[in-house]
Amino acid sequence: MKIKKLFFTISFTICICLIAAVLFLFPLLRFAGYCPDPCPESADELDNPYIGWYQIRRYELSDTVAFDLAQVSELNSASGMILLEINLKNYAGGPISDKGLLLLEELLESFRSSGRQLIIRFLYDWAGDASSTEPKDISIIQGHMSQTSEIVNQYSDCVYILQGIFIGSWGEMHGSRYANTEDMLTLIHHLSSVTDPEIFLAVRTPWQWRLLSGSPWPLDEAGASDSSLASRLGLFNDGMLGSDTDLNTYASASSTVSDSPYEKKSRQDEIAFQNLLCSYVPNGGEVVLPNPFNDFTSALKDLSDTHVSYLNQDYDKAVLDKWQAESFHGSGPFQGMNGLDYISRHLGYRYVLRSSECTAGLPWKNRAGFSVTLENVGFSGSYRPFELSLTLRETSTDRIFQIPFDDPRLPAPGETIELKASVPIRDYATGTYEVRLKISDPVSKAFVFLANEGAQDDQGFVMGELTLGIFPQ
Repeated sequence: MKIKKLFFTISFTICICLIAAVLFLFPLLRFAGYCPDPCPESADELDNPYIGWYQIRRYELSDTVAFDLAQVSELNSASGMILLEINLKNYAGGPISDKGLLLLEELLESFRSSGRQLIIRFLYDWAGDASSTEPKDISIIQGHMSQTSEIVNQYSDCVYILQGIFIGSWGEMHGSRYANTEDMLTLIHHLSSVTDPEIFLAVRTPWQWRLLSGSPWPLDEAGASDSSLASRLGLFNDGMLGSDTDLNTYASASSTVSDSPYEKKSRQDEIAFQNLLCSYVPNGGEVVLPNPFNDFTSALKDLSDTHVSYLNQDYDKAVLDKWQAESFHGSGPFQGMNGLDYISRHLGYRYVLRSSECTAGLPWKNRAGFSVTLENVGFSGSYRPFELSLTLRETSTDRIFQIPFDDPRLPAPGETIELKASVPIRDYATGTYEVRLKISDPVSKAFVFLANEGAQDDQGFVMGELTLGIFPQ
């Protein structure tokens, strides 16, 4: 009898413990059900930072003229990019005056308040005759670099690129007494030393990049993150697609190409060089002079191969009109679109959400796996690091939860990647959650739009709905 009573007592106790355990653990169970929304690719224009068409605005610093900055708020552009050309010829004899520096600061403040990203080119010439307007001593140019950088560095949140090294006709680093190796090295290293390292610099040609960076080879992934001059030195090509040499940007087919890596190479070799280099630093400019090299099909290949991310929206209108008259005949949402709009939509990065899914573990496990597949169909990648997060919005309370991705990177042009995140579902209440993918730029605070049909705002792109319950769905 005692054995039976003891057995009954033990069995009863175990049952009570099991019931208590079930009652305790039951509310912690999380059965996860995810319903992704359709995510068809969009052919819409995207107003994303650091890419697209730019407008040129020209200002001449002077002690006698003030700028009418009311026009800044009236600028009309599909993109947020402005190329500011700032002429310093009035100070070629010495330092920029306090009045001139104040004008520069007011100018940048006005454009910052407009929410635009800026490309800046300081120069001394708009007439193609730099030798008559540039300072007579290189030390004056260095002084101007130091003075302007003190102001420009305060606007690194909106200043994206500084083009050139202040010299040359139209600021393009040619036609100048300082366009020799020694002087250009002096100027680029001084400019690099006085400007915020977050601001990209740019030179006119690939051979100048090799010469001034001191590297015969384009950047690789390691070199792009070593904080060297090369890692922030991009290109600007204002003779883009203008001839077989891009108006003397490359060596001509008939010339004897030097074995030295610091000389101009053939078009084919220089495009291959840019294909590697401009995976890590930006490339842009303006297209010029209608010719077979800027026919739509040829232009499309070269713009893609050289990873062009920004172009002048006004020049050369004859080339842009030629693209407008052509059509894209490939498959997908762009089929039948005119060539100008197709190129416009592919300048820079263009991220497309291809799929999203949630893999739930056992209901008493703490986490569920989330994966997002992204493709970049643009000409280039993003050159400033963006912030990525998986965002859950609890629909009953509007509370927001952000979950980091395991490897928060974005795809290179032509690349498709899978982003993974581990979601702590037992930390969340039962109910429904709107699931979003959020990409944003921490510098400009701009939101990055995806090239998909569907709802998106500064909280991200809506990918689907997650339901958490203590019973199976």
